[in-house]
Amino acid sequence: MSSVIAIIQARMGSSRLPGKMMLPLAGKPIIDYVLMRLSTALRPQGMLDSLVLATSTEKNNDPLVDHVAVHWPQVKIIRGAEDDVLSRFKTAIDETGADIIVRATGDCPFVNIDAMHNMLTELLNSGADIVNYQPGYEYVDKGLEVVRADALLRALNDPEPTSMDREHVTSLLYKHPDRYKVQYVQSAPELRRGDIRLTIDTPADLEFFETLFQELQEENIATISPQDIVEVLNRKPELKSINASSGRKSTRHERARLGFRCDGGTEIGLGHVVGSIRLARLLSKELGLGVEFVVRENQATQNLIHEAGFAMEVLPKQISPEDDIGRLVEKKLESDLSGVVINFCKEDLERYTTYFQAIKESGLKLIFMDNPLPPSWEMGDLLINALPHPEYNGYDPNRHPACLDGLEYFIPGFEGSPPERVIRSSVQRVLIAMGGADKPNLTEMVVKALAETNFKGYVDVVLGSACFHFESVQKSLKASGLNGDVSQNVSDLYRRMCLADLAFSGLGLTTYEMAYTGLPVCIISSSELNAKAAEQYVQNYRAAEHIGFYRNVDQNLISSRFSKLMNGQGKRLNLSSVEYRVGKKVDQVVFSVSSVLNLFKPGNSKQEMTN
Repeated sequence: MSSVIAIIQARMGSSRLPGKMMLPLAGKPIIDYVLMRLSTALRPQGMLDSLVLATSTEKNNDPLVDHVAVHWPQVKIIRGAEDDVLSRFKTAIDETGADIIVRATGDCPFVNIDAMHNMLTELLNSGADIVNYQPGYEYVDKGLEVVRADALLRALNDPEPTSMDREHVTSLLYKHPDRYKVQYVQSAPELRRGDIRLTIDTPADLEFFETLFQELQEENIATISPQDIVEVLNRKPELKSINASSGRKSTRHERARLGFRCDGGTEIGLGHVVGSIRLARLLSKELGLGVEFVVRENQATQNLIHEAGFAMEVLPKQISPEDDIGRLVEKKLESDLSGVVINFCKEDLERYTTYFQAIKESGLKLIFMDNPLPPSWEMGDLLINALPHPEYNGYDPNRHPACLDGLEYFIPGFEGSPPERVIRSSVQRVLIAMGGADKPNLTEMVVKALAETNFKGYVDVVLGSACFHFESVQKSLKASGLNGDVSQNVSDLYRRMCLADLAFSGLGLTTYEMAYTGLPVCIISSSELNAKAAEQYVQNYRAAEHIGFYRNVDQNLISSRFSKLMNGQGKRLNLSSVEYRVGKKVDQVVFSVSSVLNLFKPGNSKQEMTN
């Protein structure tokens, strides 16, 4: 049987919270809570054989060592170099003969014992060198990983370790999956939260924990689950604000870390945010990248990113372009960023043009996503222009060495291939999903237009989360005599797309997802810029009917175009054929990002790279 030890990495020399391991929390030093929880996992109840405290020889750690020696005599104490933490682990391995190491950090009091057992089981079953949570997301229960002792010893003699790798112990293993077998496991979904911080690094963190412990009261701190803590914070969301400004730091269990700078709101919608989240998920899954979002203050935007489980920094609404870009440059060191994805609306790209050079000069890789606006696009190390756009003067994708232009590179919001599309002789179900806030209330105009055609099928109306016309649209649908229903902010839009025979949409991500499912679409543009993009979309892909810019559209025009499509099976069949192109080159997006970030090593296969 393999010998398994837990090594708790702890020291007193924190710059932001000096002496933190011995600071009192509900009457006990912080280190006690980590040791209490790990003690519950010792054999025979758990899978651990022993516990080891690994700290440095610096004199300021003497109080920590003395406390553990007196109050936790069963815990072995190892002392070594302050910054060469990997050498401390080697000493622990040599003195215990351990085969497998659970690495725990002393500043995360609520060690997730269930997750630890899952990681140990995965390591034993898979033969991996190291097991951790899937990178990219922000986890409530971070500060834990499982690694084989022989892999750490190999890392110690690896030809490429830096002083940073020796300080962070396992970071080298994640950066070189060609030499170390890295295995990722999924966390419980409710623990992927970017808005909850259960780490103690700052005075605000300590205040948060003190307040949280008052709320827990009778709970057994040694055994309470992270899920139960999340439930407490869901009931008392104001507690999260106490340490919300403490920031996030990379856990170094990722090959590289990518920043995403995007915004959303009533005026521009949430498409830039949703598209960025999709790319972040893809790169996290396929490349093992860490992810951190930086956004202007907007509740809908913040909610989407929190729900996705990514780390996030919120900027003031009125931040200047210079300060905004300056903050991204600062995060290169603060968050260990390798690059930044910029996904801005046209207006912000124009405002920020002269500031993008600062990103390049900092050494960060610059990736532009959508809206290839001259002259900024030429600064990008990579352009991912999947969405149809107007023909900008000065933009030529063939002039850029790394430009992915076209719907082939579109990232759908769902996995797997849609069911085969059957174009029926008659239209039996219509989906109206204009997307976003739908400020001009085009949804209601379409409902009234369909009523004029005496359509007898089902009308499925879906409003976006930012739309304020629910009651008005509902009244209009009821008064129209049409058979249907109105829903808002649904989670099953993909299913509704697959059920529909024809759709109405404003130009946006929803439009292209409809094309991905082979659903024929009528577009009514909400802006003149979108109208130009829609014309290019229709011209290049023959994927939709563009009825026009909404100020030039009335109910009669909508009714007329709908009637022609309703009776034109052949036309609908032609519109449906674009599904064979949309999203078919997403793998090229992954490859291009990995190339820009220099993640490929000579001889690596994609399978080796992505584990």
